Amino acid sequence: MPRVAYLRKYFNLVNDVIRDNDVYENVYIGDVLSFAISHIKDNSIWITIQNNINVIAVATLRDVKAIILTEGVKPDANMLQKSKQENIPIFTTELSHFETAKLLILQEKEGQNETLL
Repeated sequence: MPRVAYLRKYFNLVNDVIRDNDVYENVYIGDVLSFAISHIKDNSIWITIQNNINVIAVATLRDVKAIILTEGVKPDANMLQKSKQENIPIFTTELSHFETAKLLILQEKEGQNETLL
């Protein structure tokens, strides 16, 4: 299973929260919190553009291992503070949801050429 710490190679860690031994099993892509709460699987990475404290509440309930904010979105101050309290890494990227997911797939496959993005 891929390690969360490996995400630092591709994405900007904005809250200095990382647990080197954490691994993730799934990736969830979605922005509607009420839908996400019932569809995110435990031990997932969550790709979203939602950047408020409610994201951390949902992430805590579903044992999300890390959040990746795409499209250049940055976490608001409350989200950042709560993510540190809950020990949930937040990464940011300029990439789209699709490009981010594609990169995660490529990094799992040994020998793949990252320039395929």
